[in-house]
Amino acid sequence: MENTSILKRISLANDYLQLIDEAGYELIDLNMVEPFKMENKNYHPDSIVFERNHQLFAMRSDWTRSILNYNNTFQLSQQKFGYFGPVLRQFNTQYQAGVELFQPSVTDIIESIELHLNFVEKISESPFTILVVNNDVLLDMYIELYDLPDQVKSYVIDKNLSAMRDMLGEDHPFYQLMILPVSQQFDRVDEQFGESEPMQIIHRLKDKLPSSQTRFVLDLSFRSSQLYYNGFYFQAFLTSNTPILSGGQYAEGAFGIGINLSTGGLL
Repeated sequence: MENTSILKRISLANDYLQLIDEAGYELIDLNMVEPFKMENKNYHPDSIVFERNHQLFAMRSDWTRSILNYNNTFQLSQQKFGYFGPVLRQFNTQYQAGVELFQPSVTDIIESIELHLNFVEKISESPFTILVVNNDVLLDMYIELYDLPDQVKSYVIDKNLSAMRDMLGEDHPFYQLMILPVSQQFDRVDEQFGESEPMQIIHRLKDKLPSSQTRFVLDLSFRSSQLYYNGFYFQAFLTSNTPILSGGQYAEGAFGIGINLSTGGLL
């Protein structure tokens, strides 16, 4: 790796940590090696696990899970944490920076997202090209509204529209919704569930976009690869297919955002 890349990463991390420190986040640094429980394997299938003195340990593969476990263990009074450091995924080191909020309000979440959007646009000197959002609860609401079989959920996630058509029929309103271009899904969902709680964050985030040049897309099939997310989720892209920002709701009332400081991210 070139010296300039290393120095740029350190400089970006320093600027970011200063920003969130000033915003009231408690900075946290945890050991790269951490205790591991087999039930966490579902959330981190790529974790490198080893045994030492009859106890399982793993190399950190995800900051969110590490901070959640740390907070649950020590019952910390602080509710806003910031971090920077490496994670190990598929035997590759990646660098992440981000925040975790426990029991935040909708306003707290929006302010945190806005803080991160503005930071990235200032550093990159360019607007985000696209912001993709979803809320897992919306799909559950459609399943309840139309009394759909649970199998429909897997068809949505897998984007298996042909199987959905065979099950529901071409004229079913939910199938008609799912065959719309994702650029049109927001307006259709908003007509039915615009006043619902799951749409609150989506509405407020859309109103807070720092640039009118950013496409805002609601995609009901959009999911994180991290299985612990269970509510609102988003990813923000500059020019590549790799998200610079990603985050969402998880556990019981927690919310996190991560910034990609690896090559192909902000570097």
